[in-house]
Amino acid sequence: MKKLLILVSALAISTAAFAATPVRATLNGTVETYDSSTRMLTVKHSGKDSTFHLAEQSQVMQGKSKADATALTAGQNVKVEYIMDGPTKVAEKVELSGSKATAKK
Repeated sequence: MKKLLILVSALAISTAAFAATPVRATLNGTVETYDSSTRMLTVKHSGKDSTFHLAEQSQVMQGKSKADATALTAGQNVKVEYIMDGPTKVAEKVELSGSKATAKK
């Protein structure tokens, strides 16, 4: 009985530790749209679109300076650092480049 209790406790602790580790990733692409009412950012990358939620604590950076999310305009190159919150991609940091994407010929 004692071994069973130890095993169950160990599994509970390891499961909690694993669940607390969010999946972090980075994506480079071009802004398609930003909806300030829903705080949703759509970025085109590798021929696909990905949508991110900008939380209150999300940072938008232009160079080394903080920028407002309204600076996110279509065609702008961005680097998005995000975590997965269930099925939702939540942007932690969005870095704006100084230029807009150019159309390939």
